[in-house]
Amino acid sequence: MKNLLAAACLTAGLTSATPATGPGDEPKSYPKSVAIHATALTQALAQRIHFNEGQYVQIKKLHLNYLEQRRQLEFELKLANAPAAERDEQLAPLQRRYEQALSNLLDPGQRVAYQHLRASFTAHRL
Repeated sequence: MKNLLAAACLTAGLTSATPATGPGDEPKSYPKSVAIHATALTQALAQRIHFNEGQYVQIKKLHLNYLEQRRQLEFELKLANAPAAERDEQLAPLQRRYEQALSNLLDPGQRVAYQHLRASFTAHRL
């Protein structure tokens, strides 16, 4: 997942974003860097898992919320200079909630594709 996030960061400079909203939703303001990163991450994932339009919007919202919560946690807990093990420990609950929410948005075939994608990034990283 970290490599997927890193790949999304690399492409983030090439994309622009607006906060995702649905019917009746008030647009939430996110920092531009979060919005760009969420769009790039969602696009990268959509190219490999092939979402329908509704899933795309929901997953983009999930990415916006996840990245903003992560940014806030890192700021509040001053994790920028913390050892990697400490950062991972502090961010693990947020990561688990993200993974569960994403899994709930995917159909069974997409979940399998996502698990293969995660496994290939992990294996590549080793």
